[in-house]
Amino acid sequence: MKSNKTPAPGSAGSGEKFEARLAKLKETGEAKQKAGREKKRQELLEDRQLTLWVDTVRGVPNEALRSALFTARNRKQPRENLKSANIAVIGDGEIIYTGEELRQDDETVWLQLIHLARENGLATPFTFTPHSFCQAINWPVSGQSYDRLDKCMTRLQATSLKVKSDRLGEQVALSMLPGYKCARRKDGDGGLWTVRMHDELVFLFSEKIYTRLEWERRLSLPEGFATWLHAYYASHRVPYAVKVETLAHGAGLLGFDEKEEHEEIDEAARESKRKERLRDIKKLVKKGLETLLEAGFLTEFYITPSGLVHVRRVGDTRPIE
Repeated sequence: MKSNKTPAPGSAGSGEKFEARLAKLKETGEAKQKAGREKKRQELLEDRQLTLWVDTVRGVPNEALRSALFTARNRKQPRENLKSANIAVIGDGEIIYTGEELRQDDETVWLQLIHLARENGLATPFTFTPHSFCQAINWPVSGQSYDRLDKCMTRLQATSLKVKSDRLGEQVALSMLPGYKCARRKDGDGGLWTVRMHDELVFLFSEKIYTRLEWERRLSLPEGFATWLHAYYASHRVPYAVKVETLAHGAGLLGFDEKEEHEEIDEAARESKRKERLRDIKKLVKKGLETLLEAGFLTEFYITPSGLVHVRRVGDTRPIE
């Protein structure tokens, strides 16, 4: 005979119902969260307007500053051609990149393009002369600089960038420079250049989690590891201690060249090469930090014997860790 009794509290039946209710509540909560995120996403896309910042700074997503998206490698080294490469990231997030390797000069150009795009909204193409652009990024005003600018913008256009992090909620995929037209003249005049940025760039500036980079200070630094370190530490309100290897990976100084060409050597020889590489990296990090100290960005730094880097920025009154 079938029983109609309700399972007593604590019985297997009531436990199953309780678990089912919890699962339903969780599912409802996730659905609401997803709907809210999508609504916000559509609002941002409709607006297509970056937050306005003053002319003395340049806005840049933290994901770009805490990764090897723009490497600090020596300009004499050939650039790598990357395909769906998992870019080194310090902290949360994932960056998948396809295109020619980008470096610090490309980042300077990209920051200035974003700066110009913030005024009219991402949906509107904007124009500039290469003369004014080179002045803004502190490059000599010359045909050679125009050529260099053209090459940087070509690299930025031929890219596929996929960024994923907790704050974004889902992956953002875009080309770093969807379109540009370089209208140079035969008489040497730079002409008028036209650029269009990607609408979804707005998501990388959402939640106000981005860095306002001091522009004049960046331009005063030697381009390379010093500019990368400046941007990385500027993206942290209070920089925390990290290993020299972490900084080197984040700047793209390790990874590209770490092939397995030494597979045949014994463990002792491999360890010797690793230690030698770390010594070189430590010297490079120290030189970069000394540059930031001289520039007035840092007030103090030290590197422990084990390779842990501690820094203190100007204005930070807390004792260095």
